[in-house]
Amino acid sequence: MKMKRIAIDLNDVIRDYTNNFVRTYLLNYNRELDTSDLTFWTHDMQSLLPFKTDRAYKKFVYEDFSYELFGKCDTCSRNTEHDLNVFLENIHDIDDEIEVMIFSPMEIGPTIGYSLFFLSKFAANVREIYFPKNSLTVWDKSDIVITANPYILENKPEGKISVKIEFDYNKETKSDYSFSNFSSLVSDENNIKKIIDNE
Repeated sequence: MKMKRIAIDLNDVIRDYTNNFVRTYLLNYNRELDTSDLTFWTHDMQSLLPFKTDRAYKKFVYEDFSYELFGKCDTCSRNTEHDLNVFLENIHDIDDEIEVMIFSPMEIGPTIGYSLFFLSKFAANVREIYFPKNSLTVWDKSDIVITANPYILENKPEGKISVKIEFDYNKETKSDYSFSNFSSLVSDENNIKKIIDNE
């Protein structure tokens, strides 16, 4: 088997970023916002939620609430930590030469440290963590990308494999494989083998 590199997106695959962002926004920025009709039509939080200015958004994310958004954030499910470690074990059982990388695009300043703190709680056997300034560069460093991010999925280069973790904002986005969540991907070891072999 040709050696392959797998990249796993931290946001909305491992870390419950989108839901946590909305909770943090409501609690700390705009308690009056009515979210009863809120639909997650985009993964861009600045477009989804009303911020007064671009500066207000950046201050919220990268200064005032970085820890809450990136470090203190919940996982996507109670079993995510277990699922990630099972995934890594299964990968090594298939081929111990396969490399796994976790990535999180568009992080700057303290968010990187808080993301590393978030990951430190997992004790996962992942040797590489990548914080790309341009999210599409993840394709340069991997053969298979597991993500909920529609922009990354839509810009998959030829010869690469995309694995979509479903979220409201990516329902119409095409991918080579699709799973309702990371747990459903991991629940059957054959899923991982099929993706690696691209069957």
